[in-house]
Amino acid sequence: MNKTKFNYWLAVVIALAFLMSAITGIAFLFIGPNGYQGGRNASYASVFLGLERAVWSDLHTLSSLVLIAGIGVHLVVHWKWIVYVGKRVLPTLPHRVRKQSCDVTA
Repeated sequence: MNKTKFNYWLAVVIALAFLMSAITGIAFLFIGPNGYQGGRNASYASVFLGLERAVWSDLHTLSSLVLIAGIGVHLVVHWKWIVYVGKRVLPTLPHRVRKQSCDVTA
């Protein structure tokens, strides 16, 4: 696989993982709070779009881990470019000016 195809499929994996993580995160807004809460939580084992909260949680965790791994691979693959552009874009730090002592005579 050449570099262009690899970059394309890496971007596809990152995009799909982001979408899944975002969708499952938004689903948690509709599912309600988590936890048994001593029998007072009516939505403890709630179902949203046919999936229980535990399944949504597992999908969210898995997609987030894939996203983190994909971004890690992306940074490693493009590290030389990041350093090169960073050196060109960021201004160079000013050199330290030597402090010169000045004798004061009265």
